[in-house]
Formats: sequence, C-alpha cells, structure tokens
Amino acid sequence: MANPAEAEPATVPLAGQAEGALIDQVDVVLVRGSGNAARDGAVVARLRERLGGLERRAYSQALVEGALAEPRQRLGSGHIAYRLADAPAKAGLILRVEVDTVGPGPGTPAQLAGLLAGGGAESLPTLYRDGRSYLTQILVGGFGAYSDGHAWFGRPDFFAARSPLARRLPGARASWTEGYVEAGFGGATQIGDSPYYLYGAMTALTSWSLGQDIYRDDARSLTSIEKAYLGLLYVDPVSGNSVNVSAGRQNVTLNDGWLVHFVRGSANIGARAGTYLGPRNANDFSVVADATVGRWSFKAFYIDPSELPLVDTRSTFAGANLRYAVTPSVSVDASVITVPSSTSSFLMPDGSRLSRAGLRTVAAGLRWKRPFGIDGLWVATEAAHQSHARFAMSAWAAYGLVGYQFNALPWTPSLSYRYSHASGDNPATGRYERFDPLLSTGLGNWLQGVTFGKLTSNSNLAVHRIQVNLVPSPRLNLTLDWHVLRAVDLNNRGSNPAIAQLASSDLGQELSLTARWALSRHFYFQGIASIALPGRALRAIGADKPWSTLQASLYWSF
Repeated sequence: MANPAEAEPATVPLAGQAEGALIDQVDVVLVRGSGNAARDGAVVARLRERLGGLERRAYSQALVEGALAEPRQRLGSGHIAYRLADAPAKAGLILRVEVDTVGPGPGTPAQLAGLLAGGGAESLPTLYRDGRSYLTQILVGGFGAYSDGHAWFGRPDFFAARSPLARRLPGARASWTEGYVEAGFGGATQIGDSPYYLYGAMTALTSWSLGQDIYRDDARSLTSIEKAYLGLLYVDPVSGNSVNVSAGRQNVTLNDGWLVHFVRGSANIGARAGTYLGPRNANDFSVVADATVGRWSFKAFYIDPSELPLVDTRSTFAGANLRYAVTPSVSVDASVITVPSSTSSFLMPDGSRLSRAGLRTVAAGLRWKRPFGIDGLWVATEAAHQSHARFAMSAWAAYGLVGYQFNALPWTPSLSYRYSHASGDNPATGRYERFDPLLSTGLGNWLQGVTFGKLTSNSNLAVHRIQVNLVPSPRLNLTLDWHVLRAVDLNNRGSNPAIAQLASSDLGQELSLTARWALSRHFYFQGIASIALPGRALRAIGADKPWSTLQASLYWSF
C-alpha cells in the first residue's frame, strides 16, 4: 500500500483555491491497515460518524483540523490526513480523509513536525505541528494567459465604454497575461485541555496585469492585505457537534453559491489587475457563526464585500440559514438574507430609482442524493422570494437540477440538466419584480456562462444548462457546459445599459470546456475554451459577432 503522503493528488490540491468552498461530501478511507480488521473498521466507522457534520459546510483548514484533533489523539498509533477533490458536477468539494493505523501515534517524536521543529524544507508548508497546535506558511500564486476574440460580441463601445473602469477598449482580439502572489501565515491552537481552538490567518497579495484585456491595456499592479481573520472553534469531543465563530477579511459561501458565493467577496477588475485570474476573494469585513448539533446546522453571517472604490455601493448583507439532514442523503434548508445598507438603487421604467437598502430575501431548498435508492442519481431544487421594507416588491427565483453519474463506466461520466428562472420587472404592474442576484456566482455552477456572465446576472434570466463531467484520472477533471439564456421580460433595466430594453427574449447560448489538472501537489492547471453566440436580442443592436475566449491559468502552492 502506498504511503499516504504519496497518494494521487486531488483535482483541487491548493488550500487557497478551496478556502470557503462547500464541502459536498466526506469520504473516509483506510489507506493502510494494522491487520486487526475489527479495530481498523471501528476507527473508520467512528470517523465517518464524527465527520458527517462537515458536509454542506464551508471548507476551512481550521474547521477540518479541529474536527480531526480528538480522533488523532484517540487513535493511539497511526496517522490521519486529508486531501480535497472536486465533487461531481462541480457541486463543491469532496473531503477525503485517509487513515493509516500503522504509523506512529500521538505522543511519539514523529508527531512533532514542521520546519521549526527540525523537519527541514521538505516539511513545508508546515512550520510547526504537535498534538495541540499547528502553524503553516501560506505561499500561493498563479499566472495566466488569456485571449478573447470579438470581446463584447464585437461592440465594446456599446457594453463597456460607459464603465468608469474602462480605458482603451479592445479591437477584434484582446490578449494579455495576469499573475499574483499571496503570502502569509495561518494556524490554530487548542486552548488548554478544553475542546476550544483559536485560529486565524493573515496574508498579503500582489497582482499584476500586462497587455490588452477586455477593459484596458495599461500595465498595472496592486499590493494589499487579502486575508486577516480570527476565529474560535468548539468541537465536542464525544458527539462531534461544533460551533465556529470568525470575524475579519475572509471567504464566505452559502450552500452552493446560488445566493452567496465567496468569489463575489471582492472585485478583481480595474486597478486590482486580476480580471480573469480572480485572485482576490476575501471581503472587506465579515462575521460568520455556524453550528452543527446532530442533524441540525445553523449559519449566520454579516458581509461587507470588498468593492472597487470607483463603484463602491457600500452594500452589506446579513442573513441566516438553518439546515436539517433528514437522512445522510436528504437535506432541507431555509435562509433569510437582508441588505441593511446600500447606496445602490433599482431603476424604474420612468427613470425614478428605488433604494436597494431594505431588500429582504427568503429561500428554501432540498438536496437529495441517491433518490429512491438509485446510485449515481442526485436532485436539487431551491426557491427564493424577495420583498422590500419600503415599497411594494415581489420577485421570485428558483431552479431545479437532476443529474446522474455513471459510476460503472470508464472516466465515471456524469450528466446533469438544470433549469433556473429569476424574474424580471413587468412595467405594467404596480410593484417591482426584478430579482436581485445578491452575491451569486461560481465557475461551473452559478456563473451562467464564462462569457455571458460578464453581461448578465441571475436576474431577469431563464437558463437551460446541460453539463457533462468526465474524470479520466484522479488528477484530471473535464467539464462541458452548454447554457441557453433567455430574458424573462423585455424590460431589462438594471442590466448593462446597452440592453436595458430588449427587442427579443433570446439572449444567446454558450458552449464551454473546462479542464482542471493537478500536475502535482504544488501545481494546478485550469484551461477554458468557450464560445458565446449572440441571440436575437443582441444581434438587434449590432452586437452580432461570436465572443470566444481561451484561458490558461497555472496555480501553485508551497
């Protein structure tokens, strides 16, 4: 049996890539046994029971390390490690926990690890680890080369010229490079002999851009604080129930990102020099509290996103989510989200504006794996309604998804279909009806097209999506997405001003291929090829050229 440290790398090997992403599934596997089948089986069973509460929670190293602290101490002899992989259909992450019941256990010299403990450079990124604490360096980065043909469907003067972020706009082709380096420290420590753990992280990030992108062609760079947060984690040593409270500059996601996704925590365009690479995700400030008690999970949050100073709407978001695991494969949840403050407003047909501050969203969802006992099948649905504290508003959004993974076939292909609908505003009614997308996004999930996502949001939008996912090897993941986009209402005020009034509901369609390749535990490649075809609504205003994009991004971590 291979040494756990030399196991196949996951398709999402970089912690910086995963921080804040949803843990969709927890797998516990025995990578090396002691020969005592009863003991080994009991260890794996206890871990599966204890770690089940991590499913549907946002990944953080501190959360996982805290959950594993007591099992590691209890193991006696052996070793417990973990790694990450993409979940089917890009629904989140798989947390793969690997158990070795043969190696040295807690209290032995081998349990002390890290560069500061005499481990040598090969022990990086771990600086120090013992049975109670760990300190790790954070040194990650990325470099990307990008080329778009006929950006903005051949009419950047229509779609981008009015943007305060735009300078020299592209011609028939835009080609440029971007890069970033993020460095800092993160760690956690057990408080005495209690089940409480104090954790935090602090990083700085430098990004740069060279060449003509879809907004500008000037060389630029920016260095700023990225992550800066502290948290307190409680994990019950018997039940595994937990409470986690954190505050500062951090990543925040709710469920799969339909309403709140960590990528929307920070803008990356303009002077921040990361239009496609998107290195900045931490919000300006947030407070997050989540708890798991048995089958119940609760999450409350306050988010102040890191918006660009030129277009800062000072929008803040506060909300709560309650989830119940009916069975290990069925969960239901409900959310309430408000916008306490914002200088942004909703544009009405007569030119008047209504304040975004005071917006209220209520949502409910269902997720079901293996319905009716059918292996490989999964379904999900969610619906949301919006109202306002100060004026008449009734906006709706919902989606339904069904997918199947063919586990017996080579490359374990999966096929899914999703229909999503977000209402638009009908000027003939006496209330406002355009759905506000809040902080919705996520490549391969709620970014409704790599290209169309720059022009539209999950508002006044109906989308059919077919997704095919292939796993040729544990290192490589291939995803093909086909989006067909239609406007719900021809009144499209609140979108890009060039398409505020539509001649047709046909916006267009997009076909995208994404490859995610773990070259090693230190290097991760993502490639995207996409073509977006304008529909009748865009062709009617002269935006009639297909928008193509080729993207190659290499991420690294040491």
